[in-house]
Amino acid sequence: MNKIILPLILILSLAITLNAQSYLKNTSPFLGGMAGVASVNLSSSDGQTPLSFAFGGSIGIPVPLVKNLYLYARTSYISQSNFQSFYNTSYLNNIVQLSDEFVEVNSSFSQLILNGGLLYNFIVTNEFVLGINGGLTFMVVNQEARLRTGRVISSVDNENIWGAFGGIIAEKRWDDSNFSTFAEAQYNYAESDAVYRPGALSAMNYTFGVRYYIAGR
Repeated sequence: MNKIILPLILILSLAITLNAQSYLKNTSPFLGGMAGVASVNLSSSDGQTPLSFAFGGSIGIPVPLVKNLYLYARTSYISQSNFQSFYNTSYLNNIVQLSDEFVEVNSSFSQLILNGGLLYNFIVTNEFVLGINGGLTFMVVNQEARLRTGRVISSVDNENIWGAFGGIIAEKRWDDSNFSTFAEAQYNYAESDAVYRPGALSAMNYTFGVRYYIAGR
């Protein structure tokens, strides 16, 4: 009897081990959703950058033959209304000149961010993963700036802006589940000549979210 039981135990143990190993393979596409805050370079009147609510989603597709590397796409939406910013006075009369003089204005702003690039994961443990990502950024921006008198001095309608992004992700994977949770910090650089504030529109995103792996990891 023992001669029969022992091989069965060995076969069962091997099957469990192989199943666990196949579960932990990082070869599955994933879909993700996230929410958090964004710090956009909008230059508030108190010298601090206002925080805006941000939400979005992401997708990752494994790169064949390269372990732990994904094609990574991410989108997020940010908006901020009625905040104080500064406008370069050299543009008020459509005269471009070097100037450090700014006038305070009331602004409204929205930004749709589309990221496309690569994500590489470092497997720390079977449950914990650190990832780095980077690539190109495409932004669609709407913005309006008014003087205190009500005069509109800057209006941007669906302006397209290119840039680049880079970020880091900490992911927690859960046993016997295709779901994981993660936290991501990502910087989006905007190559913008926005006249109401030089260097504006670049954004730092801090988000938390959930991923679903389409096939078992």
